[in-house]
Amino acid sequence: MQITRLETRSFRNLDSQELSPHPGVTLVIGPNGAGKSNLLEAITVLGNLTSFRPGPPTAYFRWHAESYLLAATVVRDGTPVEIRQEARLGRHIARTLFRGGRRLTMGEYLQLCPVAALSGFDRALVTGTPEDRRRFLDRLAFHLHPEALRMLQQYRRALRQRAGLLLGGGQFEELEAFEQILAATGARLVELRLATLRRLVSGLEGEMGLLQWAAGRPQVRYHAPDGLGSPDASQLAVRLGSALARSRRLDAQQRRTTVGPHRHDLAITVGGVPAREALSAGQAKLLAVGLRLAALAVLEERLGGAPVVVFDDVDAELDASALGRVLARLHGRAQVLISSARPELVLPAAAAVRVWRVEEGRVVVADDERSVE
Repeated sequence: MQITRLETRSFRNLDSQELSPHPGVTLVIGPNGAGKSNLLEAITVLGNLTSFRPGPPTAYFRWHAESYLLAATVVRDGTPVEIRQEARLGRHIARTLFRGGRRLTMGEYLQLCPVAALSGFDRALVTGTPEDRRRFLDRLAFHLHPEALRMLQQYRRALRQRAGLLLGGGQFEELEAFEQILAATGARLVELRLATLRRLVSGLEGEMGLLQWAAGRPQVRYHAPDGLGSPDASQLAVRLGSALARSRRLDAQQRRTTVGPHRHDLAITVGGVPAREALSAGQAKLLAVGLRLAALAVLEERLGGAPVVVFDDVDAELDASALGRVLARLHGRAQVLISSARPELVLPAAAAVRVWRVEEGRVVVADDERSVE
């Protein structure tokens, strides 16, 4: 899969421009604040509808702009596909998604150009919040099992509706109706997460070996503090429904639903110790990269080929030897765009790259091709 044409309008600080990304590896350089990350973010939002950076989607809009546009020609299995995303800023962000002239649902659109995004924020997979890890797992689950998106949307909607009823003193019958939806969709969501996690874990050890991981063996398991992490969806639905009924009074006091998959996590340990406590910043970053690469391998198997890959701030928290091993894992894939403010560190570790320079939001092709022996 490759993007052969990329158009941006009013996205972050990027100029309105049309670009022709190359196959292979492209290094995006420029001083801090020039727009390197914004360019890679535009590609990520184009494909995934969300960024690798934390923050609200309102930040995607150029200063004082009320809309943005991202469009591309994506070549899939030799066939060009035109995709377009139009967004308007109002009380809520309204996004319209297209393939050619046909308007798409979110689920349809997200399957057209998945982007595997790595960044300097990836350490949050190891040291961050449960939400960071749930989002990572749920996105991979969607690509393996498209129904996961529908389950998650239905679950979240019922979660909001139950919370409103609890705060308003809803009647038993009203609460029970939404709890039945939460139990059914939540159980299926856990089942899909567990199936996805098995695929992810099966490839993680190999990736860490290729990255020459020197710390203890990392282990990743599904953590359900409420005990509702059974792989048997039918049994879990009954247990989850009962747990929701029992927790109504507590949930009303705390103004949140205290049981269910929205409270679950991935427990990551090294040598039996939580990874966030056992690892240095550099080790945590390398483990997070290993998780991303393992997810990329799973996605490649599912797609039958490589998705577009972006890696923002590629050299952050990685020493020269680790950086070289990471770049070696990316080399040879169909299309990879990486960014760095220190190309003198990246170029010696790269096998063959093209170089783009970003200046005040505009992309300038600095070198048609740069090869390093």
